[in-house]
Amino acid sequence: MMETDRIVLFGHGIKGRPSAERWSSREWKELVCLFLEDQSGCGNMAYLLEHHLDEAISGMEALKDRLRLSSICALLSKNYENYAERFHVKGIETKLADTTKETQKEVFREGVLVHHGETMLALHQYLTDENYVPHKIVTVTGDIMEPGIYEIPFGITLKEIITKYGKGVKAGRTVKFISAGGGMGAVYGADELDTPFTYYSLLKDGTMLESAKIEVFSNDTCIVGWTSERMRLNSRKTCGTCVYCREGIYQLFRILQDATEGKGREGDISVMKEICDTLKAGTLCDMGRTAAVPLSTALKKFGEEFEKHIDRKICQSLRCISYVNFYIDPAVCNGCGECMTCPEHAIRGRENLIHIIDTDLCSKCGKCSKACSSNAVKRYGTVKPVLPSEPSEVGSFSAESNGMKKGLGRRRRT
Repeated sequence: MMETDRIVLFGHGIKGRPSAERWSSREWKELVCLFLEDQSGCGNMAYLLEHHLDEAISGMEALKDRLRLSSICALLSKNYENYAERFHVKGIETKLADTTKETQKEVFREGVLVHHGETMLALHQYLTDENYVPHKIVTVTGDIMEPGIYEIPFGITLKEIITKYGKGVKAGRTVKFISAGGGMGAVYGADELDTPFTYYSLLKDGTMLESAKIEVFSNDTCIVGWTSERMRLNSRKTCGTCVYCREGIYQLFRILQDATEGKGREGDISVMKEICDTLKAGTLCDMGRTAAVPLSTALKKFGEEFEKHIDRKICQSLRCISYVNFYIDPAVCNGCGECMTCPEHAIRGRENLIHIIDTDLCSKCGKCSKACSSNAVKRYGTVKPVLPSEPSEVGSFSAESNGMKKGLGRRRRT
């Protein structure tokens, strides 16, 4: 076991525990490696199977020899059934897993050592390359130039991941925050991009990297609406056993949804913090304990934005429909008429005239925004821009003249 003890390797699954520590903790009989589809749909496992399956199998065989295990098995998602033959050729048994409960029943038995397939890939690389630098397969996505799946070395900063692998943020945008760890991952603000990409650094904020996904969000993203959607999706993942998990996550979603619709109430932020703490302390599994991590970390870093939604009914990013109105920018409108398909007939104008939205009739469905190829349909919040009161010739409107046509202002009386 001395050689095994010297292997400096972390499990690539949920908690990043030192693998050698697990290997020496008891006498293991079997090895089961998980090749399961990521619940966030980021495609990391498909990437591993396509590019590194032989190396992962080599790692499994090496660990079997070193720990003197009686058997090894690969647990595959049903979508990866076509890879089973590759395992069988090497004499490795495979089983298919359809649900989380089935997976737990098949895997977590006494004497069974469970590892993520990516850990076996890392073990192979460690044993065959004396200069091996630990990597992790990560999906990098969001408002960046080149989203994709990358093999990222541990230790670089979140900022380096964005610039080196994602090739920077899309033109005209800046980073507002990133989410590391998929649907249960923590939120990091723009001032935290020097955070190292390591298990230890991310675990401090509650990110366990079960889902190795880094999402970049620009300054036009509403953090309240974003966390509302996260809680909605996480509420669907609960098994329902824990009351705290089953009810708590859904209540967080409802409170956040109200905040985006102008229905927020005094004390909502305190209630959300209390529910987040309760989930962390009172639920039975890692899913429940981390389900509110996106919200709890967002509240710490963007608390003022939550307060504005609830107390002042303001959405600075102009994403929450209840807090905005649509208008047609007279400086951009080309009078094409594409927006005239409005189902509420709230748009006035005709060809070659600047179009106008009647806010009293507008239902804020956003169809005009999608139809406009010139991006003339925009939003405003508390401050209404200067707009023409009637449809006028394209190019004739000047905000400085309060809507009068250029060169046609009233004469001064004498």
